[in-house]
Amino acid sequence: MFRHKLWQIQKKSFVVFLTFVYLFGQRRIVAKHKRYSPNHFYMNKLNILLAILFLGFSSDSMAANGDSIFNMTYIHQLHITFPYSNFYDSLIWSHANDTYLSVDIDFNGQIYHQVGIKAKGNSSFNGPGQKKSFKLDINRFVSGQDMHGLKKINFNNSFKDPSFMREKLCNDFLIEHQLPAPRTTYCNVYMNNQLWGLYVVVEEVDDEFCERWFGNKDGNLFKGDPHGDLRWKGSSAQNLYEADYELKNNSSLNNWSDLINLIDIINNTPANTLEQTLESAFNTNNFLKQWAAMNLFSSLDSYLGSGHNYYVYHNILNNRFEWIAWDNNEAFGSFKQNLSTTQLKNLDMYYVSQPASNRPLIQQMLNSSYYHSLYDEAFCMLKQDFDNQYFDQRIDSIRQVIQASVYADPKKQYSNGKFDSSFQYDLILNGPGGITVFGLKNFVNNKQTAVTSQLLNNNIQCSPLLSNDWTPNDFNIYPQPFQDGFILENNRPLERIQIFDIMGRAIYEKQTSGVMNSITIGTAHWPSGIYLLQVNGKYVSKLSKQ
Repeated sequence: MFRHKLWQIQKKSFVVFLTFVYLFGQRRIVAKHKRYSPNHFYMNKLNILLAILFLGFSSDSMAANGDSIFNMTYIHQLHITFPYSNFYDSLIWSHANDTYLSVDIDFNGQIYHQVGIKAKGNSSFNGPGQKKSFKLDINRFVSGQDMHGLKKINFNNSFKDPSFMREKLCNDFLIEHQLPAPRTTYCNVYMNNQLWGLYVVVEEVDDEFCERWFGNKDGNLFKGDPHGDLRWKGSSAQNLYEADYELKNNSSLNNWSDLINLIDIINNTPANTLEQTLESAFNTNNFLKQWAAMNLFSSLDSYLGSGHNYYVYHNILNNRFEWIAWDNNEAFGSFKQNLSTTQLKNLDMYYVSQPASNRPLIQQMLNSSYYHSLYDEAFCMLKQDFDNQYFDQRIDSIRQVIQASVYADPKKQYSNGKFDSSFQYDLILNGPGGITVFGLKNFVNNKQTAVTSQLLNNNIQCSPLLSNDWTPNDFNIYPQPFQDGFILENNRPLERIQIFDIMGRAIYEKQTSGVMNSITIGTAHWPSGIYLLQVNGKYVSKLSKQ
């Protein structure tokens, strides 16, 4: 994602450069011919106006697809018009037959004709009530048609979530920590002019998603469903894996050899060569952080627990697979995996579904001292923000936006009272003996206490990044985040510079003569992650290496 943003900045900078080259050239031409007539004055003004317009249109054109949907802070309005009155029965039929129906839609006043729609989901579909999750395929029947640059988009019904927030909070957390996950927002949906209720809108993981995150979209994209546990089943036939995964693109080629090779490496690489071999085929740093995040959220309808609900994308730029989170609607401990409420609130930081051999990727990494240590670092890094200071204001802000729509939702599965209580208190859904869902703020508070205790019991020190000994600073640090290095500037002398990694290990130190105000620090050989900068004996800034 940062590579994409960097590319946007580079394109904008290039446009600015070309524009000024052009204007400078125009001025040189005028000066050369000594013609300073009023006509040339107005031509120069026109050139500047054209340049401004050019820059404006270029900037708009470089916005990522879907930004105008997912970057908004208001609730969208979607009107779906079915060409028949018994549309609900047809929607149920579309799920049973995995077939799109053709409808017209009005999204925030913009009309789209012949859009594909079908009901979606497993547990969410089988839940009570008429409010089913669904997917829109904008170009299913009209080739090339898109909605704000998106071809498909998902509308989820907040099954088992009276707060309507679990999926959004989890996905937003991942994205804010530079981990690939779908963007999420909200929409009031009407079907044949009937208010059908408030839906959670979730970005589709497809070629547009891969292009935005990884800068390319031609590699194989696999979904780990329905049983994507990454266990080895041999190399004799591709069909041994086709029942457990879905190839979401490149269907004409239908070549699974890259996924089978990855599964082979995960399961059959000797321990003494695992690090080098796995790194060549898989972005382990990304996965370790995703794993730590799923543990913090006690999100067990994932590879940790149920063994599915993820994508892997073969990034053709570096020839490695990338891990992508998916379907986090049961985060905050809503998917039980046969664990008690106490076990879910105090989930072991090394939890893996039993038997562990059914999750070979996690098992292999826990058996490796190298990856075990890196997982501890990832856990420490994400744990910093998994607290009420981070979540409570986000919960309150989202609640303010969606509360009126939740109250007005005629088909929601839970009462307004349960919505109001879901932020603080544990609730039992569907009557006595039903499902317990945790109050969001309470869960975060309990989880923070539990993981702090676990880190202490496992003798894992996450300092100094968790230290309170921070000093406000007026340093200039750029670029931030960085890749191969960064520049540190300050008005006062830089006498002693130290940089620590997430576990508090010193990785850089420079003692100066006390007269330097600027220094360039090379970081090409540092692993990506979060670092702490200490200047003149004071912690002053966190650093982020891509």
